[in-house]
Amino acid sequence: MKRFFCQCGQEVFLNNLFCESCGRDLAYDPSIQSMWSGELTDNGFVPHSQDGDDAHAPMKTCENRSYPVNCNWLVTDENACQCVSCQTTRTIPDLSAPKNPQRWRILERSKRHLFTTLLLLNLPIRNYRQIENGLVFDFLEDKRTNPNVDLEHVLTGHSHGQITLNAAEADEGFLHTMKEEMGEPYRTVLGHFRHEIGHYYWDKLINSPERLEAFRELFGDERKDYDKALQRYYENGAPEFRSHQYISMYASSHPFEDWAETWAHYMHIVDTLETAVSYGLSVYKPKVNDFNSWYSEWARVAQVMNALNRSMGHVDAYPFVLTDIVKSKLKFIDKVVDSFSEKKNT
Repeated sequence: MKRFFCQCGQEVFLNNLFCESCGRDLAYDPSIQSMWSGELTDNGFVPHSQDGDDAHAPMKTCENRSYPVNCNWLVTDENACQCVSCQTTRTIPDLSAPKNPQRWRILERSKRHLFTTLLLLNLPIRNYRQIENGLVFDFLEDKRTNPNVDLEHVLTGHSHGQITLNAAEADEGFLHTMKEEMGEPYRTVLGHFRHEIGHYYWDKLINSPERLEAFRELFGDERKDYDKALQRYYENGAPEFRSHQYISMYASSHPFEDWAETWAHYMHIVDTLETAVSYGLSVYKPKVNDFNSWYSEWARVAQVMNALNRSMGHVDAYPFVLTDIVKSKLKFIDKVVDSFSEKKNT
C-alpha cells in the first residue's frame, strides 16, 4: 500500500473521507492510484492542486460515499454512479439487521484494498454488468447468524466470475470461530478476497494451451474431480500434504486451490513490499521480470516483520516457508501477470 498525504502535509490513509488535521475532504482516484484533497460540492468533488490553483473540474464521487459504506473513491466510468470496486457488488446483507451495516462497510473496505493491488498489477477488472461471467460479489447470510434467512450454510467460493462471501466473516467473533473450526489461524477477510480472486483470474489468464500445460506441470491436473477432492479434504484432512510442495495444507486439496492459495500469497507479497518501500523499510525498486530480486527482498522484509512481531509478544506475521517448489509456483504467477500487463500496455 502506498502512503498518502493531504495537501496540508498530514498523512492520510486509503479509507479516510477527510483530513483530521485540516478538515479537507479526501477522495481516492483509482485511475492514478493516488489521493486527492479538496472539497465536496453540490456538483462533485473539487480537488485542490499543490500549487494553489483550484481551477479543477468537479469529479464524480461514488454513490456509496455516505454511511454505511463510506467509500471515498472517485468514479472513473462516466456512465456509472459507483466506483470500480463498488460496481462489482451485486448482493448485500439485509441492512435492517443491526450488525449488517458494519459488516457491509468492512467487506467493501477490504474489497477496495484488494482492488488497489489489482490496479497496481494492471489486471483486467470487468464486472458482471460489462461482460458475461464478469466479476461480481454476493455478500450473503445464513441461519447461523441470521435465523430469518432461508440459507442454511453459506460458503465462501467462486463460480464463473461470481464470488460469494458469508457476510458474517466481517465479525471478529465469527471469524475467530471459523479459524478454529477450519484450522486456518491466518484467516482474514482480505485473505478471502485475494484467494477467491485467484480463482477468477485462473479463468481469465490460464486460457492458452501453453499456459495450461505449464500450469499442470507445477500445480497438477485441474481436471481431477474438484467436488470429490474437497470432500476428501474436509473428511480426512490433508493426507497428500507435503510441506515442501504446498504453501498451505488447503493448497494440497486440489490444483485449483493450490493456485488460489499461491495467488493470494503473491498478492500478500506485492502489497506488503509496496508498503515497506512506502515507509522506508525497503529500497527495492520493481523491475520488469526481475523475480529473483523481488523474492529475495520479500524474504528480508518478512524476516523484519516477524522479528518486530516477536518483540511485541505476537506470533510471526508471516510464518510460511517458501520452498523451491513454492517459489517456482510464485514465479509462474509473476510471469503470467507480467505478460498480461505487457500485452495490455502495447
